[in-house]
Amino acid sequence: MRKDRRQMLQLALIGAGLGATGVWAASGSREAQVFRRSGVAFDTGVALTIVGHDEREAEAALDAGFAEIRRLERVAGLSTPGSDIRRLNAEGRLDRPDPALLDMLAVADEVHRASGGAFDVTVQPLWIFYDSYAKRGKWPTDAEAAPARDLIGQSRMRFDAEAIRFDGPGMAITLNSLTHGYAADRVAKVLADFGVRQAFVDTGEMESLGRGPQDRQWTAAVKHPRQRDAMLGTAPVTGCMATAGDYAYSWSEDYSRHHILDPRTGYSPASFATVVVIAEKAVVADALSTAVSVLGPDEGATLLKQFDAEAYGVTKAGKIWATPGFPREHLA
Repeated sequence: MRKDRRQMLQLALIGAGLGATGVWAASGSREAQVFRRSGVAFDTGVALTIVGHDEREAEAALDAGFAEIRRLERVAGLSTPGSDIRRLNAEGRLDRPDPALLDMLAVADEVHRASGGAFDVTVQPLWIFYDSYAKRGKWPTDAEAAPARDLIGQSRMRFDAEAIRFDGPGMAITLNSLTHGYAADRVAKVLADFGVRQAFVDTGEMESLGRGPQDRQWTAAVKHPRQRDAMLGTAPVTGCMATAGDYAYSWSEDYSRHHILDPRTGYSPASFATVVVIAEKAVVADALSTAVSVLGPDEGATLLKQFDAEAYGVTKAGKIWATPGFPREHLA
């Protein structure tokens, strides 16, 4: 079993005059300072970068941004002890759910319907079942996996302001294909509310506000899905960007069995090694990157049009694929 960081897109700050860590201040009184804070959340590295003139105001905004990240971990973090989503999965019902959960489930429902069921947050029991086998160096037969597959069905989950509940015992959800993007959207709003006009939010998915230092465009380096520490190139981040890749958590050395599951078949999809999506909201880009990974190039392109989104991908055969509007001038 191979496990790498979920991130495919990593903040590329070299061209903007920033190092990989720490806080950098431009020389000269007329230059805006750049403040960066990093940490770990949602089982991946997170970083917030602000361009501004006042250190105290920037630090207050960074405090608020990370406070929102920690709050969302307590709500939707699958690996966060006592989180709301863990209580829901354990008990089959969660009364008076946090609005963040309802927001994410509303996006999940929209993408589920638009994708013809290719996106489904109730795959969690099957994921846990596969992972338990893989950790023992085994793999189940179809017959052994059938009970877990039978628990998949987003239409069997109900949610409103009063409660989230499952129709049957044993069901569970994962919001890992939504939480990183939703966090990016929420943190960007928090920073904007603090008066920040230039910032880069990396919560595992990415979102930018304004432009970077020296009025340069924020840029992300796109990781090669098969060559460790290698990049395919760079892409501008002028809004929201998210990724899904088979390499992030794989149960086989050839990446044929991995954490992305087609809820309709119970198997990992075989088309893409990685998919990068640009959309108006990071939470939508996050969900679409998973859905397109499941659907493949043709059906994926049709889905993207419904959300006015663009995508870039690499197939398992190493072929580059992109929709017409994706900015790939500096990509393979």
